Formats: sequence, C-alpha cells, structure tokens
Amino acid sequence: MRISHQSPGSTFVRFIAALSMIPHARHWAGEQARAHRVGLRTVRTIELLATEAVTNAVVHGPPAGTVEVTVDQRGPHLRVGVRDGSDAVPVLRDPAPGEIGGRGVLLIDRLSHAWGVERHHGGGKTVWFDVPRGDRPAPGAQDN
Repeated sequence: MRISHQSPGSTFVRFIAALSMIPHARHWAGEQARAHRVGLRTVRTIELLATEAVTNAVVHGPPAGTVEVTVDQRGPHLRVGVRDGSDAVPVLRDPAPGEIGGRGVLLIDRLSHAWGVERHHGGGKTVWFDVPRGDRPAPGAQDN
C-alpha cells in the first residue's frame, strides 16, 4: 500500500512498514528533492538519510504499522520527516567498527544540518532532519 499526497508546501507518502518498501521511500524522497530543484549532493544526502530513517522506522516500529515520509521546504533547507507508530526515541550511538548496525542515527547526525524527534499525542513520533538545499539543481529537476 502506498498513498501519496501533495499540498502547497507539504508532500508525503504513507506505506506499510515493510523492508520491501524502503527502496520506494528512498526513490520518492529523492524525487521530491529534485522537484525542489536542489543540488545533486543534497539529493544524494536526502536519499541516504531517508533510507536510514525509514529503515529504523520499519525495523523498530510496530509490526504491520505504517510509515509516513514528508519532504518540506524550510528556508534554506529541505526537511524530511519519517513518522511511525513507535514511542521509542532513536539513540545516537558510536558503534564499534565490527558492529553490523547502529550507524543510521549517527549518519543523520553527521550529515544533516539539524535533526530531532517530535512525539505525537496518541502515540508515535516523527524523526526529522534538515539538509541544506545546495546551489545548483540536480539533473532531472523539474522547472516550476
């Protein structure tokens, strides 16, 4: 299941929390970044960090839950939000070199301008991060 919505200043996609949906979320976030006419480095950073945040939402969120990804313009940044039904807040870790996981939040922390967590009344949270727009449109960016 995938539901997309676009309104002035806000775009989101919602899908069932399944590992098979992660590539779709990455592609969608990259397309939204291109639509905002950001630089290629920004597109790639958003794709990477969205993949990490969505993976965390799928793996650590409620089984058979949903995940919602948003991309919004915030001044000189694009803000990506990943909402799931879990109340657990992600933890910034410094994993040992041999550890298999634990680097998603570290990547978000190091590669974004800012990030945080917004808890929702009734349960769930949104992990968000801001990425600077960059100075040149990526190839394939839409003219608006």
